[in-house]
Amino acid sequence: MTARVRSRLVAAGAAAVLLGAGSTASGAAAGGRALEGGGEGPLYTMGFETFAAGKGYWFTCPRLTNRSSEPVEVLGAELAGPPAQWRTGEVRAVDWGGESVGMGAYDEDFATTPVMREDHSGRPVRIGPGELSTVTYLVRVEPRSKSAAGRAAGCRITYRSAHRVYVEELGADFFLGPMRG
Repeated sequence: MTARVRSRLVAAGAAAVLLGAGSTASGAAAGGRALEGGGEGPLYTMGFETFAAGKGYWFTCPRLTNRSSEPVEVLGAELAGPPAQWRTGEVRAVDWGGESVGMGAYDEDFATTPVMREDHSGRPVRIGPGELSTVTYLVRVEPRSKSAAGRAAGCRITYRSAHRVYVEELGADFFLGPMRG
């Protein structure tokens, strides 16, 4: 096998892997527009004016409505634009069973409640066309120091629809530290 044929096979294999994973040909997820916050408005402000370093705080992403004509499977959520002084990563997907849940922020004690132990984040959450999801995503933040005041721009949601992966940001203003007007 010549080097030229080998390089074409490697390129073809890489393209097949990217397309099989649901990504765009560039390897990056496409910008999505199928989701919106569950009728709660485009921007929220929620957080803690006082906080302690090393303590966990949970922020609630907007409830998701699928405004497209195709079903979507939510694959995950994360904070959009958190400060470098915030440790992030833990996410839970909690089914509130249709109860009205506001865009809230909770302290670490909330993580021990029974509803938080029923985590659905380990598998895709399906939302049918035009449906409001009963599953809400919560993202945990831990400030690394007492000077870690700052803000995050909202939630970044990754989802799959029609064998493609999309990423969409839903605006919110999450903060730790003094609230600015």
